[in-house]
Amino acid sequence: MLDRVHRLIRHEKIPPKSVIDLLTRTYIGTKGTLYKLLDTKTKIHKLHQPHFIFIERNNKAIGNMTICQREVMINHEKTPSNYIRYFAFDQLFQGGSQKGKGSSQLHQYFKALFDTSNFDPVNPEKDPSIYWAFIDPDNIRSFNMNERFGFETIGQFKTLAFSRVNPKNRNISALREVEKTEVMAEIKSFYADHQFFSPIHLFDDNNYYVLRKDGQIIAGIQANPVKWKIKSLPGISGRFLLKSAPYIPRIRKLINPDNHEFLATEGLFWKKGFEHEVQNLLEGVLAETKHHSLLIWQDLKDESLKGIPIKWGFIQRIKQDNTIHIVAKINGHPADTKESFHKKPFYLSGFDMT
Repeated sequence: MLDRVHRLIRHEKIPPKSVIDLLTRTYIGTKGTLYKLLDTKTKIHKLHQPHFIFIERNNKAIGNMTICQREVMINHEKTPSNYIRYFAFDQLFQGGSQKGKGSSQLHQYFKALFDTSNFDPVNPEKDPSIYWAFIDPDNIRSFNMNERFGFETIGQFKTLAFSRVNPKNRNISALREVEKTEVMAEIKSFYADHQFFSPIHLFDDNNYYVLRKDGQIIAGIQANPVKWKIKSLPGISGRFLLKSAPYIPRIRKLINPDNHEFLATEGLFWKKGFEHEVQNLLEGVLAETKHHSLLIWQDLKDESLKGIPIKWGFIQRIKQDNTIHIVAKINGHPADTKESFHKKPFYLSGFDMT
């Protein structure tokens, strides 16, 4: 049975045009929050060690899973991992909101794939491996499918939105090449107790910005420009935002449903004693990059921003909070590795989220 499915599966390390086309037309999310990534065609070429596992029919991709191999820090040790970056399978995984037995041949194929360390159920290698992904629990179909594949929730996180209609520069500048070693050391120290830390996408495209005080770098953040087409947002406030944005100038600056531009962040740090400068960093980055909003993703166990005086702005006040699950399939690792995931916060990358 696996052989028959395997003959249909293609595996490439360079993104095929058919896969790019599939991803550019795919909406992400649930009925509450539904959006399309508008910069996939450029961003897909920046993925780290990607594997495109897909099915084509008449030269058109009808299903794709993209896995990015990445070393991450787990319990202070570098550990190989497999991040599931894209999972889009058109009508191939129909199952509605009811939990099924996952008995289709394609389901069985991918369930077997997630037991391997080489993505090949027909000629499997069984070295220790970790597959991980982010799933919205409101997306019942995806959440049920993830359970059938043997994944389990190992963490949860929330999204924070910082916005300003007229942001002002607060002595912010792009990180200089000669400062990267110093700042990377600060970031690694700041996230030393986080699981899954990786520097893979830090300093991408020179989009790391720092705040200086008396010539000293006291805080910094990676801020990647992103574009989305937003089809729907949850709740009454979400519907209000989408309907009013084109007609109210101040809101139109903050959100443009057809071409929403914002900053996806990661690697935020600040030196001890300068917590009060974090808001200045965030506002200054918006001004420096000519944006009006940015997103920060934070593990629910991470209390680093708790108690810091930040006025988040209009979008955070009006948006509906939702919690996303971090799910993983863990093979061949000791039980205490899994247990530690429930105790320590996860490092979350804005590149991965967008």
